[in-house]
Amino acid sequence: MIVQAAIRKDGRVYTGRRHHNILNSAVPFGSLRNGEQGFVTDDGTFVDRIEAGRIAIECGQIKELSHPPYLYSEDLY
Repeated sequence: MIVQAAIRKDGRVYTGRRHHNILNSAVPFGSLRNGEQGFVTDDGTFVDRIEAGRIAIECGQIKELSHPPYLYSEDLY
């Protein structure tokens, strides 16, 4: 199951409800802009938007993706 939006940069994973929340809370501002956007699963694994979409559909968390094949945080809420 997908539990949070995430951005991975320089080997570190930053999480939040939505990607824009993570980006806006970065200090210094804008420092995560070039990070890889994805999600964190219930076991703490970072996955990219495509894998997250597969997981969310397979586990019944959502029925479809708004921007196939990518999961957007808006799809979850």
